[in-house]
Amino acid sequence: MRLDPNRLLVLQAVAETGGVAAAARKLHLVPSGISQHLAALERETGLALVDRSQRGGQRTIALTGAGHRLAEHAARIRAQLDDAEADAAALADEVHGTVVLSAFPSVLRRLVLPARRLLAETATGVQLKIVELDEEPAVEALHAGEVDVALLEADAQTSGMRRGIAAERLIEDRYRVAIPAGWAKPRTLAELGHQPWIEGPPRSVTAAVLRRHRRASGLPFAARHLCLEYPAVLDLVDAGLGAALVPDLALARPLSSGAAVLDLPGLGGRVISAAWLRRRRSRPELVAVVDSLRRAAEREPG
Repeated sequence: MRLDPNRLLVLQAVAETGGVAAAARKLHLVPSGISQHLAALERETGLALVDRSQRGGQRTIALTGAGHRLAEHAARIRAQLDDAEADAAALADEVHGTVVLSAFPSVLRRLVLPARRLLAETATGVQLKIVELDEEPAVEALHAGEVDVALLEADAQTSGMRRGIAAERLIEDRYRVAIPAGWAKPRTLAELGHQPWIEGPPRSVTAAVLRRHRRASGLPFAARHLCLEYPAVLDLVDAGLGAALVPDLALARPLSSGAAVLDLPGLGGRVISAAWLRRRRSRPELVAVVDSLRRAAEREPG
């Protein structure tokens, strides 16, 4: 029996992404092509590799025990191929390839675009594709192979990383307090505890910070408004609707006359990290992109 390694890699992609459609996107094939490769591999091995009894119309696909066993072998083949590609690029003394980088709006202007300019100076063969994604979709896209590097944010006091993902901490982005015109400037955050606030979504980092201050102080910090992105937050502050926590990188424009951005004690910050799948860490083009992000972060004040 001689197994086709390409079909094994298709099986591995299905195991990693959990579905035919996701594997097709990762491998740049049509879904019917994935299904044909799986059927051909089953004929070659004489084994049932896909548990079709459990599909039930769902988009996910379940592998049998034999399917998982062969997928483990295929994962080792994929890792060896990645290492061979890295060695070939190093021997050619030129890094090249396309890296898909996911980022969120508040880091684009002051981190991602400077990193892209640095990359163009040092690794001309590397093409950077930027995709705007929030954290949960970005992590899913990493595992599906649709994104190579994802910028993630976390509360500096509780930051951690997920299984299977490696990360490099780039910068701690300090929080400031933005307050409307006409408000008395506080010396501490507690002095704003009874004022209206503009908050992020429940699972956002800024919402987590305000929850922490509520617990620590016993003050309400009442969230009267909720915004997804910082430009909208700043618009509401400009309109006098409340105070808001805003990280330094998100301060892309000045507030209106009279509104203020304050640096108060105890605000903390968010950690911005570049994350990638551990098994892909040897790819030279990925290393070049992370290096450019690191250098761009080092040039940020503070």
